[in-house]
Amino acid sequence: MSGPKAFRIVTRAEIVAICRRNLARLDAAIESWTSAGSRNGTIEQKDIDKVVARRDELRRLLEADRFIELQKQVAAEIGFLQADSERRIERAAEMAARSNRDLRRSKAAAEALLQRLQGLKIEIPVDIRSELNGSAASSERLEAAMAKALLLLPSEAAQDTATDRQRELAIRLGAGERRDTLREWITRQPREMEDPALERVDALLGELRGLGIDSSPFSDRVALLEAEPPARRSLIADSVLLDLAAAVKDGRARAQLADELRARRAELSVMKSAEAAAMLTEIEESLASPTLNNGQDLVKRADFLIEEEFKAMAAAERRRAVLEGLASLGYEVSEGMATAWVQNGQIVLRKAAHPGYGVELLGGSRSDLLQVRAVGIGSSAEARDADRDRDMETIWCGEFDRLKALVAKAGGDVAMEFARPVGQFPLKIVSDPGVSHQADVAIRAQRELPLNRRA
Repeated sequence: MSGPKAFRIVTRAEIVAICRRNLARLDAAIESWTSAGSRNGTIEQKDIDKVVARRDELRRLLEADRFIELQKQVAAEIGFLQADSERRIERAAEMAARSNRDLRRSKAAAEALLQRLQGLKIEIPVDIRSELNGSAASSERLEAAMAKALLLLPSEAAQDTATDRQRELAIRLGAGERRDTLREWITRQPREMEDPALERVDALLGELRGLGIDSSPFSDRVALLEAEPPARRSLIADSVLLDLAAAVKDGRARAQLADELRARRAELSVMKSAEAAAMLTEIEESLASPTLNNGQDLVKRADFLIEEEFKAMAAAERRRAVLEGLASLGYEVSEGMATAWVQNGQIVLRKAAHPGYGVELLGGSRSDLLQVRAVGIGSSAEARDADRDRDMETIWCGEFDRLKALVAKAGGDVAMEFARPVGQFPLKIVSDPGVSHQADVAIRAQRELPLNRRA
């Protein structure tokens, strides 16, 4: 098969660029994972160190030219980080929801204890009363206040609510030590405080916190809901739950969009064009805004720009690899031929060792499919030696195999799409590329002359 050929070529530079893009996306995934974990307090420095060490291992695969292994492992690592981040966010949401439930239970228990003290007409210090009334900011402070309040109960009343061991622990808690028995006392309070509507509210508030979203705009509405009697609470909870669910959905979408913008930013950061720099600035501005201004549009535009720049780079590397390979095989390659190939869609290279013959290269500017064929150089009106033409096509077959070997040695690969047998088509005759080049130079020079100096 030594006639016209169509083939695809992947250069080492193109493979390296793909790997660098993958590593850039990994850096973005690490940034998102670290940001979410640090915000929620679900990762430690040792966790970050392990992830960074793993990233460095993958970078060394690039240095060792282990490209396929790198691409597979980077994809797996990104998937792991995304799944792990989701798990940690869910854990943070559960912890936040549990904290809200504990605080509500502590408030109910504090209220019950306060009523007990008032029923016994026991004088309650102002600071303890204030905290039992709910001004404490956390369940820990409420528990400390209850521990002090338990000590105010007379021994016969205290028997109704706590054992001797529990009162001893309460005294220790008042001195700053934690008491599990007080928690047990709180959990023994009536179960009607565990309202399904409030549990759902807690879960949604926890999700907001896990996503890093301020839930304070809902504070007043949630407080009013908590103050409603249980029988009425479920009737008015729907609007709060709907708004919370909408906020969570919007928060998830924003988090996903932010991750996508970070990934595009990482890929663009390894590109050197002015267009890439301008797009980077826009993405930085969007990430800095709370609403991620024009985020979706930026993702689409960035994808288009990244793909176009990658295609242009890959096409240029393919042309370079082919021209360098042919030059090493004795074909005449001069400066500007790569540009001419792009502008004209084809180019002819002569071979000094075989006057009157060369190869024609086509394609490669818009697609990765290249075509090549042996050609005769001269006038189609001149008589041709068919046997010699056939011999030159056969010689070109061996040279093409050598070209493939040169590309492979440089770290690339050539894949054949089709090849026609020698003699299936008459040898194509083209004009002398040297003459055509001289004519083009003369035309350009003429165009550059001032009008008053043109002949």
